[in-house]
Amino acid sequence: MVSPDDFKQRIEQIISQKYKIEFLGKNFEQIANLMTASKADDIYRWLAEVVSKEVQPIMVGSKKPYKEWTINQLLVFRYPFIINNTEYRILFVKVKNSIYIEFHLGDHKYYDKVRKDLNLKTTSY
Repeated sequence: MVSPDDFKQRIEQIISQKYKIEFLGKNFEQIANLMTASKADDIYRWLAEVVSKEVQPIMVGSKKPYKEWTINQLLVFRYPFIINNTEYRILFVKVKNSIYIEFHLGDHKYYDKVRKDLNLKTTSY
């Protein structure tokens, strides 16, 4: 099991920026508690690859506003994983050429909501 506070702290260390990152997601702490150390290590490795620009982001051309930015000013990185036969997703959001602002962790329903907010999902099913 992974402590949610340790999980967040390790992510902040990997990112190593002065700007505070928001950790968001329905049941974030509950999901972190379900993670094995091995699963968390996979996420830390992926995050290090994102920071070192080895992972391609999802880019959107929309001028729709999202918080302080327009969506076309953002890069989004996606990481899917499974715990106990349940699918979870991470969406990691970055302002182009600048800071990381959000780390979303949630189930597929939460993931769809965030994708819609970021204009990455235009249809519903």
